[in-house]
Amino acid sequence: GDCAVHITAAGTGFSHIKVGDAALGHGLAALASLSKSDARLMAAITDSLSFEQACTLPTTWCTVHMSLLAARPASGHDVLLHAGAGGVGLTSKEYCHFIGNRAMANVGRPYKHFYLHKMGLAGRTLSSRDGSAFALGASKLLGSGRLRFSLNSLSADFIACTFGLLRQDGKLCEIGKRAVWSYERHEAACCNHFTMIALDSTIDQTPWW
Repeated sequence: GDCAVHITAAGTGFSHIKVGDAALGHGLAALASLSKSDARLMAAITDSLSFEQACTLPTTWCTVHMSLLAARPASGHDVLLHAGAGGVGLTSKEYCHFIGNRAMANVGRPYKHFYLHKMGLAGRTLSSRDGSAFALGASKLLGSGRLRFSLNSLSADFIACTFGLLRQDGKLCEIGKRAVWSYERHEAACCNHFTMIALDSTIDQTPWW
């Protein structure tokens, strides 16, 4: 799990962290007093981050980074962020702002809309409660355009609506686990692109990533 730690012992073959460093990353038994990890999953941090802040970063930022690498939207592209007020949603909003994407996001409660408006998405938030309201709102925001990328964690009608809003070369990156589309269902229904993002599997299979 995500952790922020003091390094008390270290192996050999790497130089980016050392004993005595503060670090963040992914560790086994991350809530225990002592935790073990692969050095390739850790990075040193400075005093600019508290341990509480640092331990919120690894999974959210790595998930968003994987998704953006898979989709590779460019500056000026329209992107949709489902559940935009969650950890991954807020991180992806920052990432897309850095790239220069035109982001829109869906959220539920009014205070979440207000919060995203203050973050620069005024007039570009949509409903995450009602699939029909979401589809209508997104279509109006896009006008004659289409989405280049969407990061999804919702289910049911939101998935089908999102695929309908994507360009032919657009990509939906799925981070949800329940009621998601299979690759076979997507291939039978759509001509755009679809990939499932699973950080836990990636860490197991390619920790050097």
